[in-house]
Amino acid sequence: MPLTDDDLDALQTALLALHEERDLESFRAHAPEIVLRAVPGDYFVWTENGFTNTSDPMRNLVLWEHPVRLTPKDMRRLLSLVDQHPFTLHAKATGDWGPVKLSDFWTDEQLKASVFWRDIYRKLGTGRLIACAVFRGNRFGTINVSRPLDAPDFDERDRDMMRLLTPHFLQAHHAAERVSALRSETAIPASALGLTAREVEVGTWIARGRTNPEIAKILAMQPRTVEKHVERILLKLGVDNRTSAAMLLAGRVPMGSGFSSPTPPALVAEKRSRVRKPPKPETKRRNS
Repeated sequence: MPLTDDDLDALQTALLALHEERDLESFRAHAPEIVLRAVPGDYFVWTENGFTNTSDPMRNLVLWEHPVRLTPKDMRRLLSLVDQHPFTLHAKATGDWGPVKLSDFWTDEQLKASVFWRDIYRKLGTGRLIACAVFRGNRFGTINVSRPLDAPDFDERDRDMMRLLTPHFLQAHHAAERVSALRSETAIPASALGLTAREVEVGTWIARGRTNPEIAKILAMQPRTVEKHVERILLKLGVDNRTSAAMLLAGRVPMGSGFSSPTPPALVAEKRSRVRKPPKPETKRRNS
């Protein structure tokens, strides 16, 4: 079902609101209501976790919700069941990370017969649910919007809106982290997004606006090796061009004073070698 003009207006309003400059605290305060206006529901949850081996899955969990409903006990129970969730089973089987709805897999009767309803969803007042997964480097997150069981189900319009909204939510989240880092003058390490030490080095020069050939000379690498590093950096950061990568990395790597950086010595030497000294003027001999 194509989006109507009203839907497109609502989407544009949501995108403009998401991309307003905010720090992370402000983004967390405003983003749920922005999403809920575009995809109507009464409950928003963002969860994010890292792919790390730990006996306590809560240790690496980032959770924010609007309004607050989940208790730590509820969240632990949900994490213990996540591998049994129909969204997880579907994603592992098909590679489709959403948006997906509970009603894609369960009838109302099947939902109410599930352990998820018994232990989690009934307490939260969640009977209709739509969610979309995103990847941020070595972290995995999900955007969730829900409604009560007696409310109308999410439709294809809601699915399309969430699909279009999700990448902008992710970019705005990145930007808010960068603003917080710059305001606190403490760079969030690029390694937090799964970049290797060498990729961090390459990413530092991307953030400083250097081209691949320049980076190759600075780091004494083959140009093709730099290209491969850049490809992996873009993939891990979830962006499709180096400009977006530079904007994201600017808040995560040491930039010196401001966003400009001095020309590295290797390039200075190269540029100087290209400058030919003007020939000395010939001196004419005077006839005696």
